[in-house]
Amino acid sequence: ISYHLVDLQMKFFHFYAATYTLGMTSTALAVMMGCAVEDPKMATEFLPLLFVPQMLFAGFFVATHLIPAWLRWAQYLCSLTYAVRIVILAEFSDCAETSTLLPGKANMCKLTMTNNQADEDDVWWYWLMLCMLFVSFRLLALFILKKKASKFL
Repeated sequence: ISYHLVDLQMKFFHFYAATYTLGMTSTALAVMMGCAVEDPKMATEFLPLLFVPQMLFAGFFVATHLIPAWLRWAQYLCSLTYAVRIVILAEFSDCAETSTLLPGKANMCKLTMTNNQADEDDVWWYWLMLCMLFVSFRLLALFILKKKASKFL
């Protein structure tokens, strides 16, 4: 519904794949948090600690160059960073190359990609990082559960 509502220019498959992969990675992060705490209520209370930094470090609301240098490393642990870059590249790469409708349109597309540090040559890297984060969070959740289960034996 949101694809047609917003009238995105990218292919539907790219939009669906990016949102699905982001959803799976975010779910893996939430499962890891759920495995780490004792009480489900406490896990719910910790979820903003996981997902609010995602929005901060993704570079969509706040440009990453405005974040202090000693804190910028956290953007590489946030799955939303990679998903935003994938979607921005899929949506604006054609616009940045050729734009005949509006003279400043190509510049705005390039500026959007530059501000979010989205590089067309690194799109495979963004997909790979989303998949690696998913696997890492799931394996970490498995390790936490295994460690907790050994306390009962």
